[in-house]
Amino acid sequence: MTRPLPVLFTHFGEEWIRGSEQVLLDLLNHIDRAKVAPVVWCNGDALAGACRQMGLPTYQTPFEFYFDYNQPRFRPGRYLSLVREGIGIVRRHGIQVLHANGAAPCQWLVPVRTLTRRPLLVHLHIDYLRRSRYVLLLHMADLIVGVSRQVTDGFRDDGMPPERLKVIYNGLDFSRIPPARQDLRATLGIAPGAPVVATVGSLVRRKGHDLLLRAVAALPPGPPEAMPHLLVGSDGEVRGELEALAHELGIAERTHFLGYTDDIAAIYDAADIFALASRADAFGLVLAEAGHFGLPVVSTRVGGIPEVIVDGETGLLVPAEDVPALRDALGRLIGSADLRAEMGAAGRRRADELFAVSRMAGEFAACYRGLAEGTEVARPRATRFRPYAALLRSRHATTQDARRP
Repeated sequence: MTRPLPVLFTHFGEEWIRGSEQVLLDLLNHIDRAKVAPVVWCNGDALAGACRQMGLPTYQTPFEFYFDYNQPRFRPGRYLSLVREGIGIVRRHGIQVLHANGAAPCQWLVPVRTLTRRPLLVHLHIDYLRRSRYVLLLHMADLIVGVSRQVTDGFRDDGMPPERLKVIYNGLDFSRIPPARQDLRATLGIAPGAPVVATVGSLVRRKGHDLLLRAVAALPPGPPEAMPHLLVGSDGEVRGELEALAHELGIAERTHFLGYTDDIAAIYDAADIFALASRADAFGLVLAEAGHFGLPVVSTRVGGIPEVIVDGETGLLVPAEDVPALRDALGRLIGSADLRAEMGAAGRRRADELFAVSRMAGEFAACYRGLAEGTEVARPRATRFRPYAALLRSRHATTQDARRP
């Protein structure tokens, strides 16, 4: 019988369990332990505690990375200590594959990879600017896995060989979402016939909640009991601005800021439509989640969203920053119960088939085995330096052009 493959999962993040942390926990919880033996190395108490509760060997270190935007000054001793600690974990557990959950760990895992001769996979949940891709040494990884094609496009433009780029869509553990504990419509006093639009996502500018508020406010007027309500199931740095905007637009009584809640099913159960007006989004986990709950989606045609939502089939996609188009899409769904039902059913089928955690875990397990056996990607050493050589050539050409009279 083949022994499970020891894999080191390294994550740098904040003190919370949100998008990339939850994806990692779902992966760890559903990976076949007969095939993969996970070891976790992270910086945060929340993630470390969750991994220890799963019975996983877990190491916790105050990580640092350098040279990127707004990062601390380079400390060679601190950097080398991370490399040494990584090498120690690899040797202690017989690690065969390194998995960086996000870009930052790549910066110290690349020398760990080189010195231990263990392949490195980097799982990226967002797209990165060119400077970040280079200073974090991402091109030196054996395999870049993006949550959408949009995440990997920059590496392709940099000259990274396509065989070292892969897309694995996020998989959600829908079973961890408990049944709704309340009837939100009744709790909030929403009339039975009133349409309800829901959104979930951190209250930050990138998510475009201000655009959604303006679109809801611009919907045609009607009887008070038939006017649409908006449920906002999250919190964040611009909440105060959004609450003020709702008052300014005259929809404060129909806009319900629910904050962070673990009763997420109650939001989906209360809604007729799910909307996300993102200005940028690499994937949109909540879109797949809303699909599982049978909700038609209105969202923007940015980033990886068109890979999650099929325009005209599981929802309606509009250009970013286009409030009239967002209003019209919401109005079209509000006005047709049949269209909502048709798109909601298609969204449920797509979510349960394409975005299930079992599919994601199986694809990653196959990647680890392929990397360990040398069959996942061809790894000629020279290909790692192609993007860096291309960058130097482009900068040299720019400098030469600037010197010409």
